Amino acid sequence: MMTKNLLKQAGLDQGLPSHFEEGAWVEVIQRMDDIYTNLVQYQIELEEKNAELERAYTELKQAHQALKDTQQQLIQSEKMASLGRLVAGVAHELNNPISFVFANMHALLGYEKRFLQYLEAIHNNVSLAQREQLRKQLRIDRIMSDIRPLLEGSMEGAERVSEIVKNLRQFSTPASQKPEVFDLVALCKRTVLWLVRSASIKIEVVHDCPEQLMIYNYEGYVSQILVNLVQNALDAMEHQAQPCLSTALQIKDSQVWVQIRDNGTGINELDLHKLFDPFYTTKPIGKGTGLGLYISYGLATEQCRGSLSARNYYEKGQNGALFELSLPLKWSDAHG
Repeated sequence: MMTKNLLKQAGLDQGLPSHFEEGAWVEVIQRMDDIYTNLVQYQIELEEKNAELERAYTELKQAHQALKDTQQQLIQSEKMASLGRLVAGVAHELNNPISFVFANMHALLGYEKRFLQYLEAIHNNVSLAQREQLRKQLRIDRIMSDIRPLLEGSMEGAERVSEIVKNLRQFSTPASQKPEVFDLVALCKRTVLWLVRSASIKIEVVHDCPEQLMIYNYEGYVSQILVNLVQNALDAMEHQAQPCLSTALQIKDSQVWVQIRDNGTGINELDLHKLFDPFYTTKPIGKGTGLGLYISYGLATEQCRGSLSARNYYEKGQNGALFELSLPLKWSDAHG
């Protein structure tokens, strides 16, 4: 009866039949006890599951950050490999203005000696006739007329060197840059020039481009993509009798399409869908990393808001591979 009285005091006996026995009440309470115990157990398990989910989320976040860091390292590694491909061509490009500046400086040093000799004679109060004779002997008048062209030529050479170094810096440190306006035509021609000069074979180059095309994008990233595409084209023509590299720029649908075409053997149809996979390469061991096209695809689609594709072409009795890079003409029209 005690259990029944306790339930009555607690107001839990309402609506139950009067003949409900105490044994039944005990069974109900035990059942409720079991339910409460199960609820507590479920709550503990739920808290453990939440803790596991939090740990899994933290691990996933860390893995994602590690993946991003690894991707940046791969980009940096491939960028350095691409930079290495440019070295020979850049060295040749730097050699001309540096040689010009060196020759001009050598001439100016010789002129300095003549000026010092002439000024020393004036300071020693030589006669006017002796001074005029020395002036003709040292060719002072010719030197005076030659100094400005020498200085202007040296300045032009120094500016050319500065421009080349600036272009290399934009290529080597694209991650630190912001989008800016640049001439895509000049970038394409410069990239092709540097790489073709460093090639071990003589290559015919054909450009089908306007005089100038200004776009707003990441110049360093676009440069890295072009280096990889042009280098791939050069590698594909390594054993061709008459290698020819063609570039073309076309504007359609608010996009500029950059085409890099070679007259090599083309791409195996089975390889086409795997070209942009990481570490996939058809080149011999030690010749390629399998990361160039993979990284180029990521740069084109993510950083540059464009696209990158590849296909074979057959026209006018020629065949080869054709890579197409699309970039937005207007940044605001691009996705993202």
